[in-house]
Amino acid sequence: MTFSIGSWSFHRLYETGQMSVFGYIESLSQRYRVTRADIWNGMLVSTDDAYIDLVDQALRREEIEVACLAVDHADIWHEHPDKRAHQHQVALRYLEIARKLRVKTLRIDMGVMSPDMTDEQFTHLVDRYRQYTVVAHDWGFRIGPQTHQPGSLVATNLTRLQQALNTPAFGVLLDVGRWPHAAEESDLEVAPYTMHVHFDRAFIDLFGDALPRKVKLLQEAGYNGCWSLESRAGEHEYLNVAQDLAAVRRAVSIVIG
Repeated sequence: MTFSIGSWSFHRLYETGQMSVFGYIESLSQRYRVTRADIWNGMLVSTDDAYIDLVDQALRREEIEVACLAVDHADIWHEHPDKRAHQHQVALRYLEIARKLRVKTLRIDMGVMSPDMTDEQFTHLVDRYRQYTVVAHDWGFRIGPQTHQPGSLVATNLTRLQQALNTPAFGVLLDVGRWPHAAEESDLEVAPYTMHVHFDRAFIDLFGDALPRKVKLLQEAGYNGCWSLESRAGEHEYLNVAQDLAAVRRAVSIVIG
């Protein structure tokens, strides 16, 4: 079993200039003793090959693999066609970066900002995700949205996409406890095609005793990916991450051993 910490967990340190992606990678290895990275692209200051090569070198030096690369500003849908086309180009660049960094999963969001999808949105999502999953399959990783936008916070929307695409290269990044309603049923529905999982600080604080149950649900659905913490507290980040990572590790050890 492997563990990771989403780099968003340190977004305040990053925003104040106290951490870079290189400091994040070193912290994973030297401070938290985890072997997987969960990189939010907001912490990458460039997409140039030379910079990505430096990130790759840091990962190799610390013997860290990338469990997930989460990409903002590459959403598949946007109301304006020009913006849609631009975001497609961003997504294509990150598909290449995902290959270079040998990631296991790549998060590209749907961009649907309402719970209901129109036929036009659905058709466009299927077309684009089909294009991306072919690339992901060829390069050995999975791709899909995170459950944090209105359209992706409806489990039936995700299942509809999954069934239309019908490929193991498509999956979801599940933010446990983030569903606005029907949380138990939604977790159960998407668990069979969950590609990566986040436990966040709010869930751990409020429902820590439910952690083993969530781990068990995912394990029984066949999940064999990384167990990742994403703390969104925005304060005392080093300490909060250490405490919450310990809680996730305990929960996984109770279920899996």
